[in-house]
Amino acid sequence: MAAALMNFEEVRALLKQRFPMIMVDSVTSLEPGKSIRTTKNVTGNEIQFLGHFPECAVMPGTLIIEAIGQSASVLFSKTTGTGIRPGEFLVLGSINNMRFLAPVIPGDRIEMELQVLKFIEDLALVEAVAKVDHKVVATGKLGFARRSLRPGFAEDSNALKNVSSA
Repeated sequence: MAAALMNFEEVRALLKQRFPMIMVDSVTSLEPGKSIRTTKNVTGNEIQFLGHFPECAVMPGTLIIEAIGQSASVLFSKTTGTGIRPGEFLVLGSINNMRFLAPVIPGDRIEMELQVLKFIEDLALVEAVAKVDHKVVATGKLGFARRSLRPGFAEDSNALKNVSSA
């Protein structure tokens, strides 16, 4: 297990999410503009396991995607050097070829590896691999854009479409 390059408090300082939605516990490797490796420790006391599923806890795929997205947000912040400014968010614009290959359960430690495929100003396309004990549990390509979230942000939707076509 690699030593943490960024601990939970440092990760939390970069993210807009708060409890119970923080899905990254540490950063173990970071090359701005190129790649990031992060971890998520899955515990049985997380709120999603009350209903997914009470008789057999399984991490929802959407939360694995959220963990990948938060990893991309940290990478984006460290790459641009500006971070995410007040009123801005790194928003998910596209999900391509996402595959869930094995269940993730409490007690697992997800290790996420993201590689930048394209990075243009406020847009990024990444390829992600999530593993548990060196076994691939999920893969996919995700597109993101830095956007100001405000009422009537329809003009931002066209920029998000451009990320997925990159």
